[in-house]
Amino acid sequence: MISIFGKIAKMERDVKSYLYHVQRSALIFDEAMQEYMKDDVARFEIRLDEIGKLASDANQLRRKVRDKLYEHMLIPEVRGDVWELLESLHKVIDVTKKIMENYSFEKPKIPDFVKADFLNMSEYITKTVEELVNAVSAYFSNITMVTEFSNKVFFYENEVDKLEDTIKKVVFSTDKLKTLSERIQLRYFAEKMALVSDVAETVCEKLSVFAIKREI
Repeated sequence: MISIFGKIAKMERDVKSYLYHVQRSALIFDEAMQEYMKDDVARFEIRLDEIGKLASDANQLRRKVRDKLYEHMLIPEVRGDVWELLESLHKVIDVTKKIMENYSFEKPKIPDFVKADFLNMSEYITKTVEELVNAVSAYFSNITMVTEFSNKVFFYENEVDKLEDTIKKVVFSTDKLKTLSERIQLRYFAEKMALVSDVAETVCEKLSVFAIKREI
């Protein structure tokens, strides 16, 4: 299938670069979580700086694409869908950045008995975002593949939800935690991490509608 951008090669390159930033935000997040769980605070703070710069660069790219969309893309409906999609994708970066900031500010103590669950959640979140990026790329260049990648997004998002529930059950049933505040804080961070995959799922649902509209 012909690219949605036709011969506007520069805009297509900018969109691909933007999608790379979305994917990289999840990779940075996963690395940061691994370092945090190993109590490597210094490396975690470096990752936080990285994602801050990435979010700023992605914002600039998004504005460049917006300007090109309204300057060159001739089909208003498709133009609007593309812009809405890119706006929604930026929430993925914003949420990962915010969660890392919260880890930095609050410095929650993650007990050994749930560290593996938090790390597995981070891994599945990364996979969710990666498949979302694949699905969006397919929308622009090979729309027949959107459903296949979207199904993977939904699968990994469900795995994240399962781990979130597991963490909640464990922290509220164990006798290894002595205070309610510890339990609530762990629940809070599990919920906030799961929000990344929730946002990815929401974007994917929106993408599915846009893909159907293009195929009609």
